[in-house]
Amino acid sequence: MDTIQIALKLSKSILNEISYGDLNDLRGYIENIKSPKGYRYCDCLEVSRAGNIVVKISYPRYYRGINAFLISNNRECMKVQKSFCEEILNHSLLFDAEVILNRVDIPFTFMMDPGYDFNSYKKIYQIFNYIYRRKNINAKPKAFAKIQKFVIETLIFTDTSNTSAYNSKIMIYNQHENIRSKTNCEIDFEIIEKEYPDLFRRMRIEVSKRVQRKEFSIDEFSKFNIFREYSERYKKYLLKNIFDLDEIEDFYDEQAQELADIFLDYREGVSNFIYENFIYKEMENIFDYEIIRRALKICIETRKTREKAITSIRKVLREYERDKNIIVMNVYDTILEIREEIEQYFLD
Repeated sequence: MDTIQIALKLSKSILNEISYGDLNDLRGYIENIKSPKGYRYCDCLEVSRAGNIVVKISYPRYYRGINAFLISNNRECMKVQKSFCEEILNHSLLFDAEVILNRVDIPFTFMMDPGYDFNSYKKIYQIFNYIYRRKNINAKPKAFAKIQKFVIETLIFTDTSNTSAYNSKIMIYNQHENIRSKTNCEIDFEIIEKEYPDLFRRMRIEVSKRVQRKEFSIDEFSKFNIFREYSERYKKYLLKNIFDLDEIEDFYDEQAQELADIFLDYREGVSNFIYENFIYKEMENIFDYEIIRRALKICIETRKTREKAITSIRKVLREYERDKNIIVMNVYDTILEIREEIEQYFLD
């Protein structure tokens, strides 16, 4: 679990008795709610005259004051909700409010190979893009990068073309850089790195969905197991929308045929055909060594000639992988590795 967004809806009797100034004072109260260890974990996003108070609750921040802490089971989540509800019940203006659950965010964490960084998985993200768009025809996935070296940091997949008006969202991001960007002091960030030595390896794959449920009383909300209710659903959503192996197989076949056609056209158009030159030219369109291997099987009938071509191409791809630190030789196996990690997630 990561965060949830709720709305506290004040009762009409309370709302009739208070001023807008009293409402605004509630913002300060909520944002100063602390865990037993003294960590603030609530952000008040909005206070309206209608008596709706929108609050974002961070489960990790309750325990360590930072989202680098990994929530791993429903007991940890229930403890946060119980503590939050006790604080709300203790306030004279909030004690009989209704709770509306608006959004639930659940992240899955994949530990990247120590030899790679977040950008090393570029080809994999491009395959995810294809699968997601096949499943969500209105989607226009987006990537955000550092401009200086054009290194990817965050990818966003939403079921609508407008990423801010989504019903369901998958966000893949570099948690190390995400937390660095939110930490003002470099010394503080160095302390965080020491406390979480695996932070640089964390690829976060987060599912976020808008939720429509009946309002809860505060007591009901304290007992509602959000983690148990949504974690398995979110996992299935993720596996279906970017890890569908049948769709990935179709993608490989389509790309192999397309690459084979390009290969034949290129070979006919040059007087001195060199495999290495073709690979360098088409590198951005080669998402996995397996795809080019299938392409060569389509357009080169002679086994000996094909094996010679594969040997030459493998050498170029290995050099590219080493020089750019971008996975291209074992993309499919890496997708399976991430998929298997997600399948095992939250299995108590």
